[in-house]
Amino acid sequence: DKWTIIDKSKTSKAVLLVGLNKRRLKPMSVSVTVTKTPNEHALKFSVNKNILDSGYKTFNNMEEAKDFPLAAKIFENADVASIFFMAETEGGFISVTKKPEANWNDLKDKILANIKAVL
Repeated sequence: DKWTIIDKSKTSKAVLLVGLNKRRLKPMSVSVTVTKTPNEHALKFSVNKNILDSGYKTFNNMEEAKDFPLAAKIFENADVASIFFMAETEGGFISVTKKPEANWNDLKDKILANIKAVL
């Protein structure tokens, strides 16, 4: 086991140490659950990882999403009309609205792949 310094601020008298076994530490895998919404053009993608520190964000196009990697990745799909992110206690959710002429059959799998690629 190795000891890693997590926080060492000049104002603190104590140094916080956490023991980590580097060989056994594995990143948490991304779990995504997809549910329908009352809007036939929107799906809710619930994730087990934090997507925002708190609150919510709405993106209506790629320009608005350019500084938010997950939203930008989802907007690579031309059939996406808007994206809504919401922080929750254990992770968060992403509501994706498609363009009316688009079909969820292919788009849903592409968005799932986008989420897993970024998170």
